[in-house]
Amino acid sequence: MTSLFDTIPRPVRSTFVRQKLGALLQNGPYSRELLWTLQVYLDSNGQVREAAKRLYVHRNTLAYRLERLQDLLGCDFKELDTIIDLRLALEFYHEGVDEEGREDDA
Repeated sequence: MTSLFDTIPRPVRSTFVRQKLGALLQNGPYSRELLWTLQVYLDSNGQVREAAKRLYVHRNTLAYRLERLQDLLGCDFKELDTIIDLRLALEFYHEGVDEEGREDDA
């Protein structure tokens, strides 16, 4: 799959990341924490109990963060398209799009 995504131009990937994760890339209060929470939640396949365990937080804390994420991102984690978009955006983000949406030189 990775080679398929390599055919997408980097500026297009950067734009996609900004569209999907923009609110979390703003250096606002708790932005990094919420970005990490989203990553762990998605890596846990949407299993709240598992994600809370990995994050070392109470389930209620995770539930609050997930609500906050959905509000900030304007999405619903119950929609499959949303989950796919967010996973892809996080993958592109970790490939080298920094907080302002520019590509890293590395």
